[in-house]
Amino acid sequence: MEAIEQRPDLERLFKESAEDLARYFSRRHDSGEKAQDLVQETFLKMARRLETGNAPVHLRAYLFGIARHVSHAAWKRTIYERKVRIDYPDDLTAAAEPDERVRAATEVIEGLPELQREILDLRFSQGFSYAEMAEALEIPIGTVRSRLHNAIALVRDHLRENNPE
Repeated sequence: MEAIEQRPDLERLFKESAEDLARYFSRRHDSGEKAQDLVQETFLKMARRLETGNAPVHLRAYLFGIARHVSHAAWKRTIYERKVRIDYPDDLTAAAEPDERVRAATEVIEGLPELQREILDLRFSQGFSYAEMAEALEIPIGTVRSRLHNAIALVRDHLRENNPE
């Protein structure tokens, strides 16, 4: 009976988050079709969690935490299948030709550790709060704050050094 009562939460969450998840996966994986498969896998895992009756505090943050694990598992499967090392795509901004400051910022961001890149993505692409990011990434909120602060400071400092106005 509880799972039925929580079903509207899952349906609402799907309506609100499916497109964001698809973009999240598309940035990390080559194929739009693969991204849709990963969205479905993520929601299946979320549905199983809701069936237990232990709903997380921040459903959207928990969903992106699941998505992060699904993404890592997909990368591992791809690496295993191809037996080659795979990095983030080189053409993250290929859709539009960015100006020099955007290109420089992108280079700095690509050089950051994976956790800092994910924090930046969740904060600025998904609009997550500190608490939501901490839950999604399964790290303390203080770590989220410091990593986000340091990542922004690195990008800002690099831009100031290389593009004085």
